[in-house]
Amino acid sequence: MRLSSTHDQRPSALWASFAAVAALTLFASPVPSQAQQAPQAPSAARPEIAPARAETFTTRYVRLAQQETEGLLYEPAKAGENARIVLVYSHPNANTFNEPLGREMAARGYRVLMVNHRGDTAPEAYLPSISRGVAFARSLPGVSRVILVGHSGGGHMVTLYQNVAEHGPAACSGPEKIYPCKTEGLSGLARPDGLVLLDPTLGAFHQMSAVDPAVAGDKRIAAFDMFTAANGYDLAGKRARYTSAFAQRFHRAQADRNARIVADAQARLKLIAAGKGHFTDDEPFVIPGLGQNAAGARLYQPDVSFVAHTKAPHILLRADGERPEQVIASVRPPSGQQALDSLGSLSLMTQNTTVRRFLAASAIRTRADYAITADDIVGVDWNSAMTSTPANAEGVTVPALLLTMSCHYLVVPDEIIFDHLGAKDKTFAAVEGATHLFNACRPEYGDTVKRTFDFVDGWLQGKGRF
Repeated sequence: MRLSSTHDQRPSALWASFAAVAALTLFASPVPSQAQQAPQAPSAARPEIAPARAETFTTRYVRLAQQETEGLLYEPAKAGENARIVLVYSHPNANTFNEPLGREMAARGYRVLMVNHRGDTAPEAYLPSISRGVAFARSLPGVSRVILVGHSGGGHMVTLYQNVAEHGPAACSGPEKIYPCKTEGLSGLARPDGLVLLDPTLGAFHQMSAVDPAVAGDKRIAAFDMFTAANGYDLAGKRARYTSAFAQRFHRAQADRNARIVADAQARLKLIAAGKGHFTDDEPFVIPGLGQNAAGARLYQPDVSFVAHTKAPHILLRADGERPEQVIASVRPPSGQQALDSLGSLSLMTQNTTVRRFLAASAIRTRADYAITADDIVGVDWNSAMTSTPANAEGVTVPALLLTMSCHYLVVPDEIIFDHLGAKDKTFAAVEGATHLFNACRPEYGDTVKRTFDFVDGWLQGKGRF
């Protein structure tokens, strides 16, 4: 799908972040959390805090639920036609209030509600909080459409939400799931009118792809160790070039170790359910060699020949303003470099989680043909995980936009998500030279923040879409 018009040049609203940060400093202390204070009595509930103002937008705090849900509403200083659309944004991180979507899209005339969930961290526990945000957005005067937006790990969360909102709790509680969702509170979720995914991850698989198959107690298995020169890792250059034989050996061992980890967690869960666990409800589950966030044993981080380009042509938002349709190449530099003495660390290369949390958020099955290639990820049972973005994308029927950032390693994963989207009206585009956080990775790529959010603006204005 091609957008036919070039959109008006608008000044970037990045300067407004200073005002937003100052406003959020004021907001920080009144925000209650379970760790800070007990719930207030209903009579003491305060639904809003006075607005903070910038030249192009205002913000106001909104209490969406007494204890666990809060929001920050960005509104354009001068409401125009775009204000009829509200974007609702959420992320598993505790605080979304100063994420760039708010100021960028409010500066373009939209209302944006940033939703924070503070409470249970099970994946499905976030969904009622998002629903409150969608319902609140729908209640604002003059609103005709509500669009759900997720970035990075928020991408798999909002895709799960959209799937459940459209199809009910059965969408995440079927027998194909390793750990089905708890269905309480998931019926009748408020339904958004569209979905925007900004450089989303694959959900549970993003964790599985970080499993280090070389971990074996206090030793490392040399044949599977991606951090040795013998297998292609350049310690001095902080990059790698792995052979196809090593990659095949590595992926097979990674899948085997992942299967063992999942089986161990399931065995512990059975003991807990039978009253024979260490605790009655859950128990600690420590996984050495399963990296935190961007750390881990992913071949595609130091060796950029993996997940290097899409299979099909898509729109490329180039720095020169052109928008050709072409195979999208990742222009990222090598990443994920590990100091050898950090491979056994608790903080970087170990998941310190619980049985239930691991099974709910990170457990996924693979098949014998599991592999990561230059343009694909194969041999994954996407439907086996509650948080699997491709699986949940299949249930999305509303108009959907997926924007990938070409100076990152999610170009191929994002094409996989896009291919699974059930929507008839769906758009895939890549921002040339943008990092995962929207900034340009090199000066020649220009203002990638502006290109990103200008394209979102143009997509929302697509004729007949909303």
